[in-house]
Amino acid sequence: MDDPFDFQALRILQPGKWLPNRARYEIFNDQRQLLAIATETEAHTRLKLLSKSLPDARVLIVTTAANEPILTLVKHKRERITEIHGPEGELAGRIRATHTTRHYTLLDDQDQTVGKVVGDLALKHFSVTDADGEFARLRKTFAGIPKEMLTPSDHYRVDFTGMVSPQARMLTVMMAIVLDLTLYGPV
Repeated sequence: MDDPFDFQALRILQPGKWLPNRARYEIFNDQRQLLAIATETEAHTRLKLLSKSLPDARVLIVTTAANEPILTLVKHKRERITEIHGPEGELAGRIRATHTTRHYTLLDDQDQTVGKVVGDLALKHFSVTDADGEFARLRKTFAGIPKEMLTPSDHYRVDFTGMVSPQARMLTVMMAIVLDLTLYGPV
C-alpha cells in the first residue's frame, strides 16, 4: 500500500457537532483532497461518562477516503501511551507522552525512537525532530468563530520541513489526533 500521508502539508480537521459523542477526524492534503478519516469505535454520552468510570483506552479506526482500513489508534489512558497498529493488527509504532503534555516520543514498531515532539507553553505549536534536526511542525489552527465557540471542533496543520520516513510521517500525522485527545479531547 502506498503512503497515504506522503504530502508536504496536511490538515487534520475535527468536524464540529453540537453534541459530540464520538471523536472523528478528517485528514486532507493541501489541495483539500480527503485522504483518511479517523473515527472512534465507541460512542460516549455525557450521562454514560458521569454514571461510570472513564474507559481505559480510546480506539479510533483510520480508513482511507474509500473506507479501506489502514490504521488503528489505541490511546491508553493510564500508561500515557498510544499504540498505532496496521490494517492486519501488527504494531506500526507508538507515541509516548514523556514528561508533560508538551513532550512526546515517536517510537517505531521495535521501540526505537524515530522522533521527538516538543510544544510551546501555549500547547499550540509543536516541533518534531530526529537526530538530524527538525523534520516537521505541527500546530493547532483556528477553526472559525462559530466552531471554536459553540462546538469542540479543533483543526491542526502538519508541515513537513525535511526528509522523513513513511513511518515517522505516519506517527507525526497521528500525533495531531493524540494531542487533540489529550489536550482538548472530545468526550
